[in-house]
Amino acid sequence: MRFSTPWLLAITVQHAYTIAIPDPAISTTQESSKTTIPPVPLKPTNPELTQTPAATAHKTPDPPGAAPRRIDLPSPHKTPNAKRVKIRSGPYKIPDMTVIGSPYGDKGTLFNLPDTSIERPCEGECTVLTQQAGLEYPNGTNANIDSGLWLHHMVTFIKGPGRWDPTCYGKPSGPHFAVGATGSTSERMMASGNERAFLDYSTNPEGSGYHFKQTDKLAYLVDLMNMNMQANVVYVTMVYDYLEGPLPPGWLDVKTVWLDAFQCGTSEVAPPKQNGAFTVSSKPWKPNFEGKILGGMGHLHDGGVEVDTMAGPNTAMCSQDIPYSEKPEFKWSGKMAGDDKPADDHISSMPQCKIQAVTELKKDQSWTVEGKYDYDKRSGNLEGGKQSNVMAISLVFVGVPPGGVSKPPGWFGRRETRILRSPMRE
Repeated sequence: MRFSTPWLLAITVQHAYTIAIPDPAISTTQESSKTTIPPVPLKPTNPELTQTPAATAHKTPDPPGAAPRRIDLPSPHKTPNAKRVKIRSGPYKIPDMTVIGSPYGDKGTLFNLPDTSIERPCEGECTVLTQQAGLEYPNGTNANIDSGLWLHHMVTFIKGPGRWDPTCYGKPSGPHFAVGATGSTSERMMASGNERAFLDYSTNPEGSGYHFKQTDKLAYLVDLMNMNMQANVVYVTMVYDYLEGPLPPGWLDVKTVWLDAFQCGTSEVAPPKQNGAFTVSSKPWKPNFEGKILGGMGHLHDGGVEVDTMAGPNTAMCSQDIPYSEKPEFKWSGKMAGDDKPADDHISSMPQCKIQAVTELKKDQSWTVEGKYDYDKRSGNLEGGKQSNVMAISLVFVGVPPGGVSKPPGWFGRRETRILRSPMRE
């Protein structure tokens, strides 16, 4: 495969960093005992991929008859003057199942494609109240597992003055580097897997929302899967409810804290077991700013049964059970050749965390995410006869003063630049 240069460099950085400083902390639970297993770095099995020119055309022109890229809709949000818009990004071409599409040997995959030309919901200032990602065919119809297509995951970045990522600040970060930024010049706003969760930033009783400045720019990382024997062209959609203009008086701005089992990397780790139960955990994170917790959202892969967001070893911010196949479109009934076997039932939604015992983000806390998997209760997806990689992610939405919070003092970008460059010279 001919990767774009930023992402190829980012992959190199990720693997060099993984070997030097392993990030994921993985544990397995067997009845009453809990045993720590050394992290398993993911190494490329196909570092140099050879594909046909058609398979490498990831972002393509709009096909004839495609639905509009921007569609204004009536907003159901309770806030007066709220607007709703659906923005279609792409289109992206996903290769068929005969083509290896990632350095890990995944077939039918558009692997973590950076897209830095993402349309915003507004041209100037605005405040995002809610958002939800999706996947569509060119004509605007829904694309999901029942037709062999997955929104495996997508990540939204905001780049611009004053933007910084709380958990990757001052660290080498492949995802940020892929979109032409760093953890000190951009922040991860949100992410979605195929569950296509509805994110609500407006939960503060006095008002809150994710405020966009005129200088902010959006970028995506897009990772899509195609279980069909022919290539498919799709659009990633984003539906926003938003308010035009400055942040309303008395409202809180929002900043996302991203907790991850493979922080600042690909987010994917190898499952330590092929059956039974285990837990994938992140390293502890000490907050570098403070604010009011407004909610959060977890993300696991199939086989996951629960995601816990922890503000300390015995202090849960929230715990989320994982729903499967709530609608027919999340069920797979097709056939796969060889040793690849997707599960029949797939994660179909993720309820947003409600505020529980922990209501404030404070610098004396220690935050982690714990992703609990149980292949005896929920089937995972087999690739080459083995369980595919897993994730454990939690997004914590924090209310902060208007204009956001300042970057942590005492860091000037040297460490991040040095570590990012050093693998390139070896």
